[in-house]
Amino acid sequence: MNNSTPGDVIIVSPGTYTENIKITTDNLTIKSESGNPDDTIIQAGNQNANALFLKADNVTISGFKILGATDARHSGIYLSSCKNCTIDNNTLLNNGFGIYTLYSRGNIVSNNTVTNNGEYGIALQSSKYNNLSGNTASDNSRGIYLGNSDGNTLSSNTVQNNSIYGFYICPRSDENLIFNNYFNNTNMTIKNGKGNSYNITKTPGTNIVGGSYIGGNFWGKPDGTGFSQTAVDKDWDGIADSAYKKIAHSTYSDYLPLVEHK
Repeated sequence: MNNSTPGDVIIVSPGTYTENIKITTDNLTIKSESGNPDDTIIQAGNQNANALFLKADNVTISGFKILGATDARHSGIYLSSCKNCTIDNNTLLNNGFGIYTLYSRGNIVSNNTVTNNGEYGIALQSSKYNNLSGNTASDNSRGIYLGNSDGNTLSSNTVQNNSIYGFYICPRSDENLIFNNYFNNTNMTIKNGKGNSYNITKTPGTNIVGGSYIGGNFWGKPDGTGFSQTAVDKDWDGIADSAYKKIAHSTYSDYLPLVEHK
């Protein structure tokens, strides 16, 4: 990868690669040959450094299992001042952070499995206009974190069984849109910020828990006492009959919280 030039497509054969990778070339596509993260593994050679450090624009990383950056300050994938990158279909485990973005904007983080990371699953810090969709963040210390990050969209993510908290959005994160996510954690910490929204207009379509409409989020707890697990839905449209008001420590409400019917 050190000899790559913009526009290259790098196809990686199945195997285990023990190294710490730094990417500084724009306009690259780096993907596993099989598309299966389980057979194409990047193991951090130095646990006290990021397994894959990205400081470039328009780069795609797809189809890898990335692990072993176990130091609390380092990540499986670290994006620093990146624009318009795509991080898709990767598995990140046993790192300090699974995926971390800093001063990065316009990136797509989608369909990744982020699990058993010591500090955070996915963390956005001072990052704007990123799209997080279809990710699973489970069994980390913290699931998904937004700090000083504005204009991001989080949709169709599954966030569950994280030990400290599932989702945290700090009070200086503004204009974020959070909808159609499955949250099932004991602790969710939603600070106020400005202009954040936790639902879209009720729209026909299969939602994350199999209902017929997309609107807000599913708010669960492992013990079954979460709002979405106890809410009434008399017309069986998959949307609770009442809003989830003042979500977890905030003044915000989800006006179309999801309900799962079994």
